[in-house]
Amino acid sequence: MSHWLYLSPPASADAEWSLTWWQANTPAQHGSLAQAAAQLRGQPLNLLLPMEMASYHQVSVPARSGRWLRQALQSALEEQVVDDLDDLHLAHGPMRDKKHCALFAIDRERLRQCLATLAEQGLHPVRVHIDADCLPADQPCALAWDHRWLIGGAAPARLALGDAELSQLAPLLPATLQWLGPQAPTGVQGHWQAQDAPWAVLSQGSAGAIDLCQGAFARPGTRRWPWRALALVLVIGGAAHLAQTVGHRLLIEQRTTALKQENLALWQQRFADDGPVIDLPRQVQAKLRQQGQSQVGMTHQLSQLAEQWGASGGGLAVVHRLNFQQGEGWSLQVSAPDFADLQQLRERLVSQGLSVSAEASVRDSQGVSTRLKIKEQAL
Repeated sequence: MSHWLYLSPPASADAEWSLTWWQANTPAQHGSLAQAAAQLRGQPLNLLLPMEMASYHQVSVPARSGRWLRQALQSALEEQVVDDLDDLHLAHGPMRDKKHCALFAIDRERLRQCLATLAEQGLHPVRVHIDADCLPADQPCALAWDHRWLIGGAAPARLALGDAELSQLAPLLPATLQWLGPQAPTGVQGHWQAQDAPWAVLSQGSAGAIDLCQGAFARPGTRRWPWRALALVLVIGGAAHLAQTVGHRLLIEQRTTALKQENLALWQQRFADDGPVIDLPRQVQAKLRQQGQSQVGMTHQLSQLAEQWGASGGGLAVVHRLNFQQGEGWSLQVSAPDFADLQQLRERLVSQGLSVSAEASVRDSQGVSTRLKIKEQAL
């Protein structure tokens, strides 16, 4: 069962404290630190500090600040506090809309001394809250506690006001405040509800309050969680990498098999007369060597044709286009000044043993043109 320990203001580390402590559903007790330690030592403890020790702020930070959130909070708070930020401990609540949050700023050294004094008595709080932040969050509330009014809940501020301060600031307070106390305050607006056990209200509201045990004041067990989370992330990352590797390998094998099947189908389509496929890579290499030799043979034929063309007086004609078709031979589109020149060229090629025919002879203003066909077997 949880216990609560409350330090009354001013709660300075170098003075005798006035303490209040209680358990859930039990009356509060008041006394000194030694008396509180005698009953609470070794118990799970929630520490409540007075609002006078801290300042409350609502800030906005850039979206997705991530691991730079604390630096972003400090930058957003620079214009709202007069103290040196290096001397303050910042404890923030959950993010709203990924860029808004509430936070408390408290003197770091004062908080350290407070916790050290409790530790000397064997008191080790598991949670530390500000009393004004422990009011019910479902509506704006004002709670009479320790001779002052705590303002909080759904209200946009966290305050601790004495009677004099309350009379001065009453016009600025929300008109919908729910006043909880032994008697209604005078000169203020809102609904009053009798409350003789304010510590019970604080106990219930502390579950949703900002915990000051953050950063340098995080509990040892809390500090280990990031390493566990990191180990979990590493395990998940390793598993994801392994799954990705296996998936890529299966995908590559699948695509390789599909490509082999496509290559085999294309080979059988283009070279159906070559017989069954036994070793496709070797058969492809053999076909490439065969085609290379064919190219060498055609080059030799072209060189031989050029020699025969020159020996037959080919300088009389101009070759405009030359085509070669396997099994058919050469087809040349030529032009000359006169038909007699073309006829003389054809006769000289025939005299060298070539089978030459002329087709589609045409005369125009530039001379005459025809298509000469030279049979491949005649070369």
